[in-house]
Amino acid sequence: MGLENEAFSFFPFGALFCLTLFSFLAVRVYAIRHRQKDDHQKHDFAMILKERMAKGEIDEKEYRMLKDFLSNRD
Repeated sequence: MGLENEAFSFFPFGALFCLTLFSFLAVRVYAIRHRQKDDHQKHDFAMILKERMAKGEIDEKEYRMLKDFLSNRD
């Protein structure tokens, strides 16, 4: 790796640098996907309540009450 010729070998530092960049990228992708998943779950309950109200299973008063309750549960 260049040690025979008394030359500096850059391989260990390059590999460590690439591993560090890959780790940061993996953590960032995970964070973005996790945030988007939470956003979709927050909007899903509103869609379910709207569908139930459209079917006549709940009235508008119950819809507003459940929507307020579920949105404040964070």
